[in-house]
Amino acid sequence: MQGKKEFSQRIYYNINLDSLIPEDHLLKRLDKLVSFDFVRDITKDYYSHTGKPSIDPVVLVKMLLVGYLFDIRSERKLVEEISLNLAYRWYIGYDLDEVVPNHSIFSKARIRFGKKLFLDIFEQILIKCIELGMVSKEGMLIDSTIVKADASIQSLMEVNISPEQYWKQLNKGQKPKKILAGDFFTGEVDKNKMGKRRRDVNRVSLRKKSTTDPDATLHYRPGQGSNLSYKAHVATDTNGIITAVSASPSSLHDIGAVPSLIESHEKILGVPGWVAADTKYGSEECLKYLQDKKIKTAIKPETKINKPGFFSRENFTYDKKRDCYICPNGKVLKRKAKNYTHNRIAYKSNKKDCNQCPINEKCISGKGNFRTISHYDSPCYSKARGWYYSGYGRALYKLRSTVIEGIFGQAKTYHGMSKARFRGLVKVEIHFLMTATALNLKKMARMLDVYDIKDRIANDFTDFVQAVKDVLWNLIKGGFPSALNNRPNLLQSPKLGPSPWSV
Repeated sequence: MQGKKEFSQRIYYNINLDSLIPEDHLLKRLDKLVSFDFVRDITKDYYSHTGKPSIDPVVLVKMLLVGYLFDIRSERKLVEEISLNLAYRWYIGYDLDEVVPNHSIFSKARIRFGKKLFLDIFEQILIKCIELGMVSKEGMLIDSTIVKADASIQSLMEVNISPEQYWKQLNKGQKPKKILAGDFFTGEVDKNKMGKRRRDVNRVSLRKKSTTDPDATLHYRPGQGSNLSYKAHVATDTNGIITAVSASPSSLHDIGAVPSLIESHEKILGVPGWVAADTKYGSEECLKYLQDKKIKTAIKPETKINKPGFFSRENFTYDKKRDCYICPNGKVLKRKAKNYTHNRIAYKSNKKDCNQCPINEKCISGKGNFRTISHYDSPCYSKARGWYYSGYGRALYKLRSTVIEGIFGQAKTYHGMSKARFRGLVKVEIHFLMTATALNLKKMARMLDVYDIKDRIANDFTDFVQAVKDVLWNLIKGGFPSALNNRPNLLQSPKLGPSPWSV
């Protein structure tokens, strides 16, 4: 018989909200792991001791975390979802008949607390991960990713010259002169100049600013065109726990964020023993900064691309005593020149040797009749190259791409980091910090689930082994029905008592 559901709304309900939330729900597991009571201690100086009570800052933080955990980008939508979702209501501590706070509290909180509150929350969750034994302190993995800004490319306008000067330059067909923002690296590390040297101040990304988001800069990617963007710089351990986060305009070179990442990591975990990063971080200044801190660098050295089938620089042997290279055919490449701007030394072969060489087709391409080799004139590169090409260095370099690229993919796909939620560098960094906090919380819940499963398996295996031992001991004590009964010295020993394996 076909049924028909009749619904009649009751005036009173006897409901326990906690019983409606499954025990394996993410928010319920997080509630057992982390108490956010420390937020009240962090924010108490921002409130007066008199007046009307404010919204509980713990509620504010939990509401924001719900948005980052479940990818709810709009804060108006977040308030609506929390008012409708029972699990969200239970997590922030609001009953069914209580009105959820208005969305305006979030923007007021960002103005009142600034970045410090969200950085403290990130650090407290990281400390909790350390206490649970989930963080490896040996080293760190570093990388960056482009995050689109919440601004249109049509909002760009010229800022360095007046409109009259701009139109005059267009009419004359003149290009602005190339003016460098900083000197070339001369051997002294300057954290304030890292990533900013040799930049042309007249490049479009620096010459034009967005009226919507002035901190965002232009970034071009093949196949996707140009967009106003930021960079998210992230450091993790080998287990995928995020240990440091930084934000910058997309025009900043990746090495510009290395000092802030190292200092943030050092504040909680101490100086890392090693750093693994890709070739973008292989500049002399970055390597020297890390090596001065006694940090080993699993960073792939900068090399020129060789054509397939041709000898690479690794096929040439460097003779340190004579300061020359030896080619695969045994001929000498003598030192010819040094580029002081880029700190590279060039070595050139003899044309006569190359013309008479039987394997020159694997060494020289096109119409060339000699071969050149160059290397950086710095011990930083040789140290980095030696440690990178060790077995451990190569393994760490491969691990970096596996771990940190997976984190970026997860953050952009499931936690809304493909596009900035706010405008302005400070607010964008708050966005990155909260996303990193959400990822660490999920990792914490997932890893503890694995630990629980392992503990249950270990306990079951222990119980099974104990049962087998007890059975064997009872058989020995009571006697086997087989030929073992003919061994009275073992089976009828007066010393036999309770099982020695019992626990």
